[in-house]
Amino acid sequence: MAGALHAAPARIEGIRVVEYDSKTRVVLELDQARGHKLEVLDNQPRVVVDLYSARIDAALPQRSTGIVRRMRHGRHPGDMLRLVFDLQTAATATSFGVAADKDGRGHRIVVDIYPGGIGQEAVAEEIAAPANRDVLIAVDAGHGGRDPGAIGRGGLQEKTVVLAIARRLARQIDREPGMSSMMTRDGDYYIKLRERYTRAQQRNADLFVSVHADAVRNRRVRGSSVYVLSEKGSSDEARRLARRENASDMVGGIEMDGLPPTVATMIIDLSQNASIGASMEVGDDVLQRLHGVGRVRKSRLQSAPFAVLKAHDVPSILVETAYISNPQDERLLNTGSYQEKLAQAILAGIRTYFYRNPPRGTLIAQRVEAGEIPDQEYVAIRGDTLSGIAQRFNVPLAVLIRTNNLPNDRLRVGQVLRIPTS
Repeated sequence: MAGALHAAPARIEGIRVVEYDSKTRVVLELDQARGHKLEVLDNQPRVVVDLYSARIDAALPQRSTGIVRRMRHGRHPGDMLRLVFDLQTAATATSFGVAADKDGRGHRIVVDIYPGGIGQEAVAEEIAAPANRDVLIAVDAGHGGRDPGAIGRGGLQEKTVVLAIARRLARQIDREPGMSSMMTRDGDYYIKLRERYTRAQQRNADLFVSVHADAVRNRRVRGSSVYVLSEKGSSDEARRLARRENASDMVGGIEMDGLPPTVATMIIDLSQNASIGASMEVGDDVLQRLHGVGRVRKSRLQSAPFAVLKAHDVPSILVETAYISNPQDERLLNTGSYQEKLAQAILAGIRTYFYRNPPRGTLIAQRVEAGEIPDQEYVAIRGDTLSGIAQRFNVPLAVLIRTNNLPNDRLRVGQVLRIPTS
């Protein structure tokens, strides 16, 4: 029920700019309806369109068309997407929304810009940020494109398997009432490390989760680990791993840009920032859930100077799901059932953290305040047992059976179980 109250962010799937004799028309094509706010700035030739809870999946037009010289976008507080049209000259503007029709044309926002004095008329209601928004989780699949990451003896590439796990995690997050996801990449292409967490910051994400699969020379080493940012690293192994992951920008063909001294100082001081404390707390929660999936390489939270975790205002964790260099771990990582279990464990840890620390203004905060902490749902997959599920979620087997009114301990694939809140 709650999930229906808060849809995922609207996607701008297309942007068209057309020049007419008396005006220039900009059409934003969306996958769902969205209200907007139109503004024409008084002190410079510029039109601004604000949309709540939306993201751009389309490329911005690169050429000047009509009165529109260029277009750009950015994030503003309250999960607001701002589109800016820089103009050739002063102008007036009107806008209106168009609903999807039976001919297959989707939702649209139309902005007409007229050369001449300054003014605006928005034929669309303004939408304030809802008081009970979703918690937004940024899911980052490591490596990609020309950077395969680690490669197992059987040929499995890290970039491929972590994308599969990240997609599963994103889908599970989107099914969780009060949560929604964004992915830094959803295909086989490379993104600079800094760009990954910048995307999370631009969307005002509440948490950044980077998914990886480790590799070492000793092929007997296996299991999962969870890392948070630190300047030095908790061990030689952690520092070694950070060096390998941070080298991805070189492998991807792009050197990491130099940081100005003020920014470098800010990054070094992250250990004193509140986001580090939050990162450690959610990292511990995820690590505890991973204990229920398989072997854990490091039973305590690890820290290392990962470049991808250096978003000073977004709690961030890096999950090494397994050692792809270990033949047994590689086989597990290559199975959909194990990928699903890893995603479920990561989500369970995230969920535990946010119900204990609900951000203000979210649906989860409203539920916690009302004492409505819902049970979690789990979908049984091949190889599951009731006792294993009970152990994974730290719930007594008898309580799990009683909560679900089960006549015995038999499970079927696809069966939905309620996991009682502890």
